[in-house]
Amino acid sequence: MNTNATKLRIAVDFDGVLFDHVPYVLRGFRDRYGIDLEAEGFRHWDYFQYRAVQEKRLSRSCVREVLMDIETDPLLHQEPPRDPLCVQVMADWIAAGHTVDVVTARHPLSEVVTRQFLEMNQVPYHALRMGVRKKTGYDILVDDAPHNVLMAVASGSYALLMDHPYNRDVPTNGNPHRVRSWQDVDDCAQAYLQKRLLTAAPSVDDPVHA
Repeated sequence: MNTNATKLRIAVDFDGVLFDHVPYVLRGFRDRYGIDLEAEGFRHWDYFQYRAVQEKRLSRSCVREVLMDIETDPLLHQEPPRDPLCVQVMADWIAAGHTVDVVTARHPLSEVVTRQFLEMNQVPYHALRMGVRKKTGYDILVDDAPHNVLMAVASGSYALLMDHPYNRDVPTNGNPHRVRSWQDVDDCAQAYLQKRLLTAAPSVDDPVHA
């Protein structure tokens, strides 16, 4: 058997997967611009698809200011993970010999508080990659952004889409696969590994080499 088949490269997104950024995004738009994204169902990943954002004529820098306020606030990063089970699942992956990276599009300026959150909550990982726009090259990607999971699938990865109202228009009948908890994430990863092992296993009809 090819032993490489037993070792996975796994990428885990930060916001919406490890860190629950949603309440702060809603509050940021409300407090800074008087915009209630929930009134429109909070169903768009792209903030410029919201009617209220269009009516306020917000620029990309205006939206970025809301996100940077969140991404650089040390107090917010003292909160627990969105799903505490992520710590045990990622630890089990690492113990099994898989490579686990936290991969985020966050600006490098937010690296200090991002690491603060990971260390405070004892989230295990091999590398933290900041400012990543194209999350490909991994066997498994766990992410909440529609464009990220679709690019990953197109490149040959198995993508797990963490469920949120803003990504429910993405078809998830196989790959990507929609997950609602870290128990779902672990179950899907284990099933993927078993399928990969079966594919890599030699057939009983294969010749045996001395």
